[in-house]
Amino acid sequence: MSYLVLARKYRPQNFDQLVGQAHITELLRKSIESGRIAHAFLFCGPRGIGKTSTARILAKSLNCAKGPTLKPCGECPACMEIAGSNSFDVIEIDGASNRGIDEIRTLRENVKFAPSYARYKVYIIDEVHMLTSDAFNALLKTLEEPPEHVKFIFATTEVQKVPATILSRCQRFDFKRIANDVIMDNLKGVCTHEKLKVNDEALFAIAKASQGSMRDALGILDQLSALSDKGIEVADVFSMLGMVETEFLFDLTDALIARNCLKALEVFNQIIDRGKDIKQLAKDLTEHFRHLMIIKVGGVSLNGLIDYPAAIKQRLAAQAEKITIAGILRAIELFIESQETARIMENLRMPLEVAFAKLTYGGASGVIPSAPQAAAAAPTATKPAPAAPRPAMASAPAKPQATAAAPQKMVTIKAETLEAIKAHWNELTHEVSRRKISVATYLQEGTPSEFKAGKLVITFAKENTYAKDFLNTKDNIRFLEDIFTEKLNAPVGISLKTAEKAAIAPKQEEPLVKTALEMFGGKVVKEWPNA
Repeated sequence: MSYLVLARKYRPQNFDQLVGQAHITELLRKSIESGRIAHAFLFCGPRGIGKTSTARILAKSLNCAKGPTLKPCGECPACMEIAGSNSFDVIEIDGASNRGIDEIRTLRENVKFAPSYARYKVYIIDEVHMLTSDAFNALLKTLEEPPEHVKFIFATTEVQKVPATILSRCQRFDFKRIANDVIMDNLKGVCTHEKLKVNDEALFAIAKASQGSMRDALGILDQLSALSDKGIEVADVFSMLGMVETEFLFDLTDALIARNCLKALEVFNQIIDRGKDIKQLAKDLTEHFRHLMIIKVGGVSLNGLIDYPAAIKQRLAAQAEKITIAGILRAIELFIESQETARIMENLRMPLEVAFAKLTYGGASGVIPSAPQAAAAAPTATKPAPAAPRPAMASAPAKPQATAAAPQKMVTIKAETLEAIKAHWNELTHEVSRRKISVATYLQEGTPSEFKAGKLVITFAKENTYAKDFLNTKDNIRFLEDIFTEKLNAPVGISLKTAEKAAIAPKQEEPLVKTALEMFGGKVVKEWPNA
C-alpha cells in the first residue's frame, strides 16, 4: 500500500474532528438541526485551515444514509464515495482550471438532473474567485434559483475578488487562522499515533512556521518524520525551513540597540553561514521588532498579541526596556525598506547590512543604549550638566570607554514652585530614564501643570492619552514619586490628568535648536542631559 501523507491521512471526517473553527461548525450544526439549509455557501479564509474539508463534511452530513445528520456514519456508500472523492452526486471543481464560461454552461445543464442516489447534488467549487466575469454571469441565475436537489459550496482565499452579485446570493462563512496552541495540541495527537518523538519546542516552531495552516503544519511534520528514530528537535525545524533561531534574533537586536555595527554584522554572518534564508531573516527580524513595539506600547495588557511562550515574552519585555518606541518604529521601517530594495537589486544581503549601519551610526534612528549603559557612560558630576542644544538627528555614538566610569551621583534640586519644576523637568525625566527607560519615554509626553503643597499634577494632551494610561498604574506612580521625592529632597505626590483642550502648546525651542530643526526638517525626540 502506497504511503499516505499526514495531511490526507488525518484530514477531518466529521465536525468533531475539525479544529480551530468552532464558530463555523456551530452555525452549520444549527442549520442542519433546524433543517434551514441554504442553497449556496461561501467558505472564505487563508489556505490550509479546513474550507474544503468542511465542504466535504457538510456534503456527507446532507447525503449520509442516516442524514441529514450532524455525525455522518462514514460507512454508507454516500459517505465512503465522498471521502474518496469519487461520488457522482458530489462534484468537486477546481475554479483555477475550470474557470471559463463553457465549463459553467455545462454545469448549468447538469444541475437540471436529479442525483443518482443521494439526497442532494452538491457542487464544491474551490478557488471560486478564479472564475472569469463571463463565467460568474453565467452562474448567476442558476445560483439565485437552483433546483431543490442542488447545493453549492464555494471556497476561496481571496473573497474580495468574488463579485458582489455572487456574494449576495450565498451564506458567507469566514474561516480564521488556527491558533498555535491548537495546532500544537493536534500535532501532539498525530505524533502519539504515528509514534514520533517530538519535543514541545519543535512543535511550537512547526506551528509558528505554518502561520495558522493545519495542512502546512502536517506537511512540515511529514518532512521531519524521517528523523523520528532520534527524535525531532527545534534545531531540525529551523534547519529544514531555513528559519532563524530566536536566540540569534535576540543577539542581533542587542547589537543594534547597543549601536555595535560590528557585532551586528558578525551575528548576521553567523546566521548566513548556518545556511539560513536571508529573506526569512528579514521577515523574522521585522516581526521581532513588531513584538517589541507591542510590548512597549501595551506591556502585559497586549501580551495576547504575541504568540510566544511566557519565557520568550519576558525576554522581549526586558529587551524593550532598552529601546525607545521611535527606535523600534525606525528599525521596522528600515527592515521593510531593505526587503523592497532587495527585490529591486536582486541582492539579499547588502540591503540588510545597510539597514544595520543606519541604525547603529545614524542618530535619527532612535535606537539608544540601555539605561545602565547610559549611566556608566555619564561623567561623575557635582551638579547637573546643562542640556546641550542640538538637532534630534545629530548625535553620533559615543566612543567606547576603556573602563566604565563611576555611576552618576544623585544631585538634589531645590524646587518649591511650578516654575522651578518646569525649569528642571528634563533633569527629573532623565533621572527616571536612568532607572526605567519606558516610564521616562511616556513621561516626556506630559507637562507639569500644578504644584501645591507637595502635590504635582502632570497633564497630557488628549492625543497622548495612551502615555497617561501607561503611567497611571500604582507601581509606576509610586516609582515616580520615589524618584521625585529623592531628587527634590521633599515628599512629592503625583497625579496625572488629561488636558481639556485638544493639545498642549508646544515648548518654544532655543534659537539655535530651532534653526537646526528647520534646516534639517527634524524634531526633538528627547532633551535629557548627558543622555
